[in-house]
Amino acid sequence: MWNFIKNRLSPFQHVAFRRFFFVQAVSQVGTWSHDLARAWIVLEIMGTASALGSLMLASAIPTFLLILHGGVLVDRIDAKKVMIGTKAILAVSALILSFVVEFAHIQMWHLFVFGIIEGLVLAFDSPAYQTLTVRLVPRQDFQQAMAINSTNFHTGRMLGPAVAGLLMAWHGPSAVFLFDALSYIGLIFVLGKIDLRAAQRTSTEIPKKQLHALYEGLKYMFTNSRMRYMLLQLLLTITMMFPVLIVVFRTYIKEKFSLDADSFGYVFAFPALGAMLGALVFTGLKPQNPMRVLVVSVPTMVGLLIGLTYADDIMTASIIMGFSGLFSYLNFAPVTMSMHLDVVEDYRGRMGSLIGMCFLSIGPIMSFPIGAYSDHVGYEEAIRSISLLYFSASLLLAVFRLRNRG
Repeated sequence: MWNFIKNRLSPFQHVAFRRFFFVQAVSQVGTWSHDLARAWIVLEIMGTASALGSLMLASAIPTFLLILHGGVLVDRIDAKKVMIGTKAILAVSALILSFVVEFAHIQMWHLFVFGIIEGLVLAFDSPAYQTLTVRLVPRQDFQQAMAINSTNFHTGRMLGPAVAGLLMAWHGPSAVFLFDALSYIGLIFVLGKIDLRAAQRTSTEIPKKQLHALYEGLKYMFTNSRMRYMLLQLLLTITMMFPVLIVVFRTYIKEKFSLDADSFGYVFAFPALGAMLGALVFTGLKPQNPMRVLVVSVPTMVGLLIGLTYADDIMTASIIMGFSGLFSYLNFAPVTMSMHLDVVEDYRGRMGSLIGMCFLSIGPIMSFPIGAYSDHVGYEEAIRSISLLYFSASLLLAVFRLRNRG
């Protein structure tokens, strides 16, 4: 039993990983509390899913335009230096937003400006984070390091809404943004102290021309049949499920059950708790072929999402959301983890930028039309129709993959 536990927690043997893990945990709580407080402000001002989607769109567009360039930058220079700069800017931005909310009359255009700043910064932060994570440990511990960091991410996602609910009930959203700003201090300090492992490249040359380097990265991803399949499945999940989970759920649950600020925060801790449990399950199982998990996770998540539309009380809805969080994790994690395990080191930054583009750009961009669609047809109908379309498209993609392998 001890050997089993030691094997699953092997990344903690490395000092750099331990230090980063614990300070990142605090920062993740700040990030997710910031996200929920901002969503609350939007829903209080506008009250529609399309308004929330439009704010995500404002952040996503600059990320979409620059994130591939961020991947090239990370393949060329130290990812740690990039992250120190990005985290410092995010801390200052959150601090200024806190003052605006506290001492001025917050309006949508303020949130759009801060969203654009965040999008610009995340274009470089995301590929740097994905590259840094696997350089904290030797290659044999990559999978467990990524799985354990996922538990960290989803613990923050679970605690962040609860912290946001408490802080908003106590003082309002400005306290949440101040907490987020302060949460970056420890992370920036530790990043300055840790040493990253050298990348084991097959080649030391990256094309000097930016567009040529981008082209080489995209060519690698799409000419490798397994990487292409994983990227397409990730895109499919992001374009359909991300907007449902992040935008439609929040609007639907708030409106249906007439939630106040603190209840809004507590309820959305349930899907985060489910995702954290999914990360723990994934860490414990340590599957040899993570992609096989999709055979169970895709249909189960679709069934849970449809089931949510029939929940008549907030407790039932919260429980279903908890399980949907678990299986949504088991839809995303096997794909991104397999991409990290399979990628050639020379292209890790550019591959990380594609993953970041999915989560930070494509998902938020799709949140706007799907939010508008939900406002038009009704939230329940939108959840059901999009979920069934996702299941059908995932099934077709898997069939094409099996035929190509045959």
